[in-house]
Amino acid sequence: MYMAYTNTTNSHSLHRSANTSKGMTLTSGYTKAIVRFVLLAIILGTVFSFGAIVQAYAGDPAATTTSTSQTKQVVISEVSQIVVTEKIVIQRGDTIWQIASLHKKNGENIRSYIDKIKTINHLTTSSLQEGQVLILPGS
Repeated sequence: MYMAYTNTTNSHSLHRSANTSKGMTLTSGYTKAIVRFVLLAIILGTVFSFGAIVQAYAGDPAATTTSTSQTKQVVISEVSQIVVTEKIVIQRGDTIWQIASLHKKNGENIRSYIDKIKTINHLTTSSLQEGQVLILPGS
């Protein structure tokens, strides 16, 4: 703000100049604040909607392939028992619950079957990786 002194008789007083608003006006300050707020809202909206899209496609079973590649193997133990084991290759989107529900015996508890899968494959968690080979308990 520009302040000017004027010389009058014996008194010095401050007078405002006619050009007091050399910088921002009050309305342009509000306008800039509103524009910044709108831009921030747009950026945040874009970031959050991108995250929601990724989350939706990551959890959508229709967007992922759930077929598993299967091979059967015959293992002959020392007692001459034939045990048929099944190996599957984990595909994108497969879960241990889904695999257990497809391959368990009728009437068998799915949680106990998952425990058997984890024991045979030396798993400490239920996390599976694409391309991982799982050995399923024999029938």
